Amino acid sequence: MFSILSFIAYAPAGDVAAPSADAGASAGGFSGIIIWLVLMVAFFYFLIIMPQRKRDKQFKQLMEKLKVGDKVVTAGGIIGKITMIKPDSLRLRTGTGTELDVTRKAIAVVVNKGENEKEEVEPDVNVKQ
Repeated sequence: MFSILSFIAYAPAGDVAAPSADAGASAGGFSGIIIWLVLMVAFFYFLIIMPQRKRDKQFKQLMEKLKVGDKVVTAGGIIGKITMIKPDSLRLRTGTGTELDVTRKAIAVVVNKGENEKEEVEPDVNVKQ
């Protein structure tokens, strides 16, 4: 049929007891299964595991580069400016002046890397609601 698929040999299920001229077919079927398993593992590695490792490496680099004054967005959508960095968490000041402690893994994006300090307007704490 196809020469590229010649390593796969399917033996009929009913001919197990009767020896035939295709005695090597069952061995070829087993090696064919092993080859397909290796191909599937390689497929999952290149499509799932390798990209995830790349994302983890980028996230780790992002966490190492964080500094006080960076404007970030958390995974929950909270936008804030980093005011204090602890080993396992960060303190963010939101637009209303509220300070929140969030874990490092909650940071999704660094919006402004502390470049424009004049652009940040201090919140008006005397606003009545």
